[in-house]
Amino acid sequence: MINWITSSVKQRRRNERRKDMPLEGSLKDLSLINLIQLNCQEMNEVKITLEYLGKKGIIFCSGGNMVHAATGSLTGVEAVYELLRWDGGTFRVQNGVTLPERTIDRNWNSILLEGMQRIDEGEMSMEDRLNKLAHDLNEMATVSGAVIVARDGTVLAEAVEGNAEKEGAVAVFVGNAADQIGEALALGSFDWGTVAMGQDRMLVLEQPDFFVGLLLTEKASPALVASEVEEILAL
Repeated sequence: MINWITSSVKQRRRNERRKDMPLEGSLKDLSLINLIQLNCQEMNEVKITLEYLGKKGIIFCSGGNMVHAATGSLTGVEAVYELLRWDGGTFRVQNGVTLPERTIDRNWNSILLEGMQRIDEGEMSMEDRLNKLAHDLNEMATVSGAVIVARDGTVLAEAVEGNAEKEGAVAVFVGNAADQIGEALALGSFDWGTVAMGQDRMLVLEQPDFFVGLLLTEKASPALVASEVEEILAL
């Protein structure tokens, strides 16, 4: 009887340790859709970390649904749609995690259905859309270069002849500084502004998840360019 109890306790401890161990593998063997479905149906509270071609993404599940997702500058449902497009990579599922602020309020099943529908319809990924936007902006007669940069300084897309990282850093600095000044002086939100860099000028426009930095030609009117770009961004 004592031996049976001892064996039972040891087995329970092994099971608990196994449960706490992260599950790792390839998305070629177990797809992201199956990972989400499995953890939501089993009401697991987990963090799914994904890596693919140097990119990283995370999804948190709790209470039978996804509650947060992020990749690059994207969060919430849009991040899930982007992660579903990844053709491969690795995953890591961790239990016993601290949940972040909620960014997803929709049912997991409806999100997966819409995500797969978008892929089937051939909708461009966010990365492709931003690259197209950068090149379209660079084609404007009054623009000599374009960079799209996340708020943390990561260059998301660019069409510049020079150093994209440098131009992106300028755009982020100007945008964040303008935000802070506007908040401190109660001037309202920052929409756009220009900064002189030697003989060059950069027009910086703020978007919810990123900044757009445009190198202007000599005779370009910042106000007119900003107006044109805002119309493009609104499409």
